[in-house]
Amino acid sequence: MEQVKSFLGWSFDDIVFLNRNQAYGAYQLRKERARNSILGLLITIGVCGVLIGSSFIDFSFLKSKPKEETIETTVTLAEPPPLKDETPPPPPPPPPPPVRPTVKFLEMVAKKDEEVKKDDEPVKVEEIKNQEISTETHEGKDDAPAVVEPVITSAPIVESKVFQVVEQMPEFPGGEEALMKFIQNNINYPDMERENDIQGRVVVGFVVNEDGSLSDIAVKKGVSSGIDKEAVRVVRKLPNFKPGKQQGKSVRVSYVLPIMFKLASQ
Repeated sequence: MEQVKSFLGWSFDDIVFLNRNQAYGAYQLRKERARNSILGLLITIGVCGVLIGSSFIDFSFLKSKPKEETIETTVTLAEPPPLKDETPPPPPPPPPPPVRPTVKFLEMVAKKDEEVKKDDEPVKVEEIKNQEISTETHEGKDDAPAVVEPVITSAPIVESKVFQVVEQMPEFPGGEEALMKFIQNNINYPDMERENDIQGRVVVGFVVNEDGSLSDIAVKKGVSSGIDKEAVRVVRKLPNFKPGKQQGKSVRVSYVLPIMFKLASQ
């Protein structure tokens, strides 16, 4: 019991190294561990504080300032050119004053009566009352009839209105079947388009006049140069249509004719 009480004041290291060689380094290190740990912590804190504090300090004053080099350059300016002694041109002369209209004075010269030319006697009114006025004098018969040249005036050409839709539309003689048959019998397929297998629909537009004749023939939608020309040629050969009528009166009407160019399958 007394031995147990004597251990109460011992440290863990004293108990471990009881009856052992305490002069050995391990015992001394264990005894000083707490003090060394605290000392190391304080040193670490101090070093960190110094490093952190040094980041806020400006050490630029420790650096040596570089010497400024001064470069001297000598610039030699050329002499300015001499001033030209130019005399300004004289001002232009003033314009001459306007000349007033004058009339040449005829000098009177005294001549003999034999040298003076007699003036023509003035024509009397009785002598010319039955004569025609002209720029020249011609002898003629008093009883000849007066010739009056007619004045030719051309009447203004007034083009009548071209209608798009009327009460009675123009019609080909015999109807549409006769029109298609006429086109089929008169159309010639162009050789170049036939060789190159060019086909399509040509839309030709024209105007049916009051007398049924066709005018203003033009291609509205073409296929090729040869096919378009052939379509126009056939339309020019068409006979007169029955004219279109509006309120019982023949009028000019726009007409559109599609023509199909199609090669027979071989």
